[in-house]
Amino acid sequence: MTAVVMALFMGTALAAPRAMTVDDAVIAGITPGNDLSYVRSIYGEPDGEKTKRTGNYPTHLVDYYGEGFVITYDIFGGAQNPLIQSIETTNAALVMPSGIHVGMKIAEVQQIFSDIQEPFRRDEKNNQYTSPRFYVEVSDEKKGIRTVVFDVDKKGVIQKIFIYDQYGID
Repeated sequence: MTAVVMALFMGTALAAPRAMTVDDAVIAGITPGNDLSYVRSIYGEPDGEKTKRTGNYPTHLVDYYGEGFVITYDIFGGAQNPLIQSIETTNAALVMPSGIHVGMKIAEVQQIFSDIQEPFRRDEKNNQYTSPRFYVEVSDEKKGIRTVVFDVDKKGVIQKIFIYDQYGID
């Protein structure tokens, strides 16, 4: 029995990297396109909240939960139950469905997903990334486009995960 369990684990651990899907672009059960009432049914009222404005018009509601979990909703036009436009976390306890979290090395993420784009610039002299962002864009007809960004430090360790829909980048 032990041999069977070990063989299954090794087969899973040695799986070839695959392309990320829209269903992978989730943090702590939340994804762009979820609505405010869904988030509040899971996490309750936020610890902090602010409204972003463009001129005199409120355009975004930003909710802050605990340590390093920020959810931004599109409220332009006065939406009663607005949809999430972006999510960001610096909290290592919040994970994606694949197990990816803040504090992992980007090399580990690339062993899971084959389509993570590397930064455009690299300092060959020091063999370090000069741009701290790795990203992937995923889409499907029902859920739309999602972009997942991994901010990493010079050692390649993820410092922030940011997921947004096609309208969510400021």
